Amino acid sequence: MLSLSTNALQPGMVLAKTIFDEQGKVLLRQGVELTNEYISNLKRRGFSKVYINDNSTSDIVIEDILSEEIRRSAQNALARVFDFVHQVSIDTRSSDTNKTIAAIKSNTVSSVLRSNEGFKQLEEVVTSILDELTDIEMLTGMSQIQGHDDAVFNHSIEVTVAALMIGKRLHLNREDLRRLGAGCILHDIGKIFVTPRSGGGEPLLLEQKKNLREHPRLGYELLRTRNPNAVMTNHVALEHHERQDGLGYPRGLRGHNTIERPRSATKNILLIAEIAAVADTYDILSTNRLGGRPLTPRQVADTLHRLSGTVLNREIVQLFLTMLPILPTGMNIVVCSGRYVDYKGVVVKANREQQNKPLIRLLSNPQGNSIVPIDIDLTQESSITVEAILR
Repeated sequence: MLSLSTNALQPGMVLAKTIFDEQGKVLLRQGVELTNEYISNLKRRGFSKVYINDNSTSDIVIEDILSEEIRRSAQNALARVFDFVHQVSIDTRSSDTNKTIAAIKSNTVSSVLRSNEGFKQLEEVVTSILDELTDIEMLTGMSQIQGHDDAVFNHSIEVTVAALMIGKRLHLNREDLRRLGAGCILHDIGKIFVTPRSGGGEPLLLEQKKNLREHPRLGYELLRTRNPNAVMTNHVALEHHERQDGLGYPRGLRGHNTIERPRSATKNILLIAEIAAVADTYDILSTNRLGGRPLTPRQVADTLHRLSGTVLNREIVQLFLTMLPILPTGMNIVVCSGRYVDYKGVVVKANREQQNKPLIRLLSNPQGNSIVPIDIDLTQESSITVEAILR
């Protein structure tokens, strides 16, 4: 299969992976032949890429780190919780954050929050995600297919997956991993109170950006009202925008850039929130959630490295980068040096030991014309270098 931008799609191409909407319902099934109408609908919904079946890449399988069943279950559970909180927010929302928080803490709202079963179902989904990651050591390095409407749900799921992968590497016990996952999957729940129901991918206005900075407090107070005993989980929502240099929000906490906690770190960012911050930043960089183009895995790695020390915990970033493939299976590439310079192709098989030397397949010449595919093992071709491209 081949990853292609929706701008590069042509009628007659065959879909290699089923596409779902924000509720986890099927939009287009695997194997469907694309038409102009289908392509226009995908663009309208904000899908930036899809996977296509192609005779030249039929042996390449781009695996999702989660099964389709678990991903759809997570989307459904998130949709139910977000819909519920949206209904709650109608009666509690105010331009004054303190008034909104007071309304959330009222007896009527707190009673409704504590009796809602959707949060418990979401915690069960987190356990299922954790179970699926038992034998996984590396991220896929390929961003998920998503449109405008399901971006917040996919983001929540991807942040949860990345954070749990970090937590596993840190040898957190199972209960702490569950707390971490439960916090990550709802880390942005506070945005419901301060952003439009559906932004359609449109940029936020200045006032909306200002209000958006209140979402950590609002999410925290909502989660704390529902379950005050889940202290660590609730603090993921509160602290995931804090920075190591103390310039984050909402409280301006500082970090130590270490994994081990100094004894004096009682008023610093919690480790669980620092993990979430790295996972959150990773997914934002990997997709086009900020309105710009998504970055390649190497660009993501370089940016994370640049942010470490000031924004993100340096040691957590260093550990995380060991799990991120630079040239993952299925990644589109261009030859930069040696024979076949400017030829384009795809990674057939990633190389964990030598990340810059995967098995590649060239599919087009510098003029963009299709060629008879050429497979090259870069461990055997020292003069050829390639880099990832998004197309």
